[in-house]
Amino acid sequence: MTSRAAEDDRSIPFAGGRSASLSYTEIDVWVPENRKPGSIKLPDEKPDPRTQFGITGLTDLTSEAAALRALNRQLDRLPPGKRDVVVFVHGYNVSYVSGVYRHAQILHDFGRNAAGLHYSWPSAAKTSAYLYDRDSVQFSRDGLVATLEVAARSKANSVAVVAHSMGTLLTMEALRQVALTGKTSVLRRISPLILAAPDIDERVFEAQIVKIRPLPEPFIILASQKDKALKLSRDLRGGTPRVGQGNNIEDLQGLGISVIDLSTITDGQDGASHATFANSPTLISLMQSGAISPNSLPEDEQALSSRLGDRVADMFFLGQ
Repeated sequence: MTSRAAEDDRSIPFAGGRSASLSYTEIDVWVPENRKPGSIKLPDEKPDPRTQFGITGLTDLTSEAAALRALNRQLDRLPPGKRDVVVFVHGYNVSYVSGVYRHAQILHDFGRNAAGLHYSWPSAAKTSAYLYDRDSVQFSRDGLVATLEVAARSKANSVAVVAHSMGTLLTMEALRQVALTGKTSVLRRISPLILAAPDIDERVFEAQIVKIRPLPEPFIILASQKDKALKLSRDLRGGTPRVGQGNNIEDLQGLGISVIDLSTITDGQDGASHATFANSPTLISLMQSGAISPNSLPEDEQALSSRLGDRVADMFFLGQ
C-alpha cells in the first residue's frame, strides 16, 4: 500500500510524488541466495538472478478490499497458527523499489515465513530532500493508519510492525492517531512494535507515547550511539538528541519499552551504522539462533534488555 503518486513507467510504478488516495499493489520479489546476509544488490539492465534482487510479478489491486483479499490469500498459504503479518515502514531517502527490496530481504534473512504488508510513503529518495521527506511523513499518516487497519482486519494470528529511521516518526504519529480516534482493537493486534534507529526528538516521542493506549507489547527500540545519520539529524536541529541514539535508555524502559543497544555491532554494510538492524550479518545470525537474550548479554548491557523474553529472535519477528 502506498501514498506515492503513480508513474506511467511500469518498471518504476511509483516515485516521490504524493497522492491523496492510496494505491494497492501485489508484488512478487526474487531474493537471490548467492549473497551475504543483509545485503541487497539491485538489478541492472540484464539482471542476474544468482546475485541480484528483482520484481517478478506486479499486480494492481483496485481497492482496499482487494488488498485485504490478497493479504488473506498470502496468509492462507502459511501453516495454521503461523499466519502472521509483518508491516514494514521504510525511512528517509528510500525509493519505492528499494523499500520493497528491503522488506523482502528482512523477511528472507530473518527466516520469517510471514505475509509482508509494505507501506511506502512518498520519500523523494534524495539525500538533499530531507525536509521534503519530513513533510511527506505528516502527509502520510492517514495512509499508514489505513494500512494498519487492513492488517488488523486480516486473518493474521498477529501483526508485527517494523519501522526504520524517519519511518518511525510516521509510525508513532499514525499510532497516536489510531489511539485518539478510539481504534483500540488495532493497537491490540500489534505485537511486536519495533522501531529501528528512530529519528524522533526525545521530547516529541514522550508526547506521542503517552497518547498511545493500549501500548503495543512488546515494544522494542533498536538504538546505536554510533549512528552517523542520527548524529547528523541531531546536529541539524541544534543538538536535539534523537531517540535512536540511546541516550535515555532508563527513561524509555520506564515507559515500558525494551531497548537493544547495537553500538557494538561493527559489520553493518551501510557505513553509517544506521541500517544495522537489517544489514548486519552478525545481528542476523544472532537473531536467527536466539543467541541474544538477557542471560547472554554482557553484564553492563543487561539493563538494555531487562524486559526481553528468553529468545529475542522470537520477539524480533513474531514468536514461534
